[in-house]
Amino acid sequence: MIKKSVFSLFMASVLAFGATVAKADENYPRKPITMNVAYSPGGGNDVVARLIGRHIQKYIGKRMIVENNPGAGGQVGFTRLAKSKPDGYTIGLISVPSFFLIELLRDGVEFSLDDFEPIANIQSDPIVLVVNPSSEIKSFEDFIKATESGKSVLSMGGDGPQSNVHLQAAALNQALNITTNFVSYPGSGPVATSLLSNEIDVGLLTASSALTYTNMDRLRPLVVFSRKKHPAYPDVPTISEVSEADVPLVGTALRGVIAPKGIADNQKQILSEAFEKLLQDEEFQEAAEKLGIVLTFSNTEEFKQELNEARKESEQLIDLIK
Repeated sequence: MIKKSVFSLFMASVLAFGATVAKADENYPRKPITMNVAYSPGGGNDVVARLIGRHIQKYIGKRMIVENNPGAGGQVGFTRLAKSKPDGYTIGLISVPSFFLIELLRDGVEFSLDDFEPIANIQSDPIVLVVNPSSEIKSFEDFIKATESGKSVLSMGGDGPQSNVHLQAAALNQALNITTNFVSYPGSGPVATSLLSNEIDVGLLTASSALTYTNMDRLRPLVVFSRKKHPAYPDVPTISEVSEADVPLVGTALRGVIAPKGIADNQKQILSEAFEKLLQDEEFQEAAEKLGIVLTFSNTEEFKQELNEARKESEQLIDLIK
């Protein structure tokens, strides 16, 4: 009789615990969510994450805290995210193809795309070819002619080395059969500074990082490496409009949200739906537009497919920057 009572109490405890867990899942999230950013404050990824953090609370019911974990070009932060508990309270911002370049170019990397669950894509940030307004290169056609002049090899500055910008430069050279000298800088700011002081001939910047300079007419955009017109550069041609060659758009930064592998399906759904509502928010849209951020929502399954396609393209071109 005693054993039966003990067993009954034990089963009652188990059932009560299960009910508590189920109730907790239904109430997700119950506390603030941390957004891991694998890059330094002030960069394109950080700007997107903090913009999300300022507007997302009304759609998830809790604050989102941005935590920067920079180091080794993103490797430190992504390693930390991959090893985080998949409880739905630690998520991260992924930027591809930069994420894949770490995985494909380095030995001993402790993460891969398989260690994460895609949640939603937020932004598409293509590369823009820019020059100093005083440059004799006034158009993309002038740029091509300058590469063919035989006088000297054009210097092309960009974030790098072995970055998404570097990969875009290499893909451009290969597709058009031209030669340029890629000069690596530790960020978009130094690239712009070098262009303004005429230390380099042309530069490659992400559309969002170039916007401040182009809006002030300090840099002239020649072409956007995208399939469609960029809302922030309506008068700037796309690469397909000025070139018959099939130039890969491999430098375009897709910035989206991921979580450690193992996050519950209902948590993924709640987060994905929250981000979809966020991207429909007019206040958020206006704030993003001022920052030159092109919002491109993709749900969990769509984003998963986009990431797989981006990885395949990176693998095909990776030898160009080894």
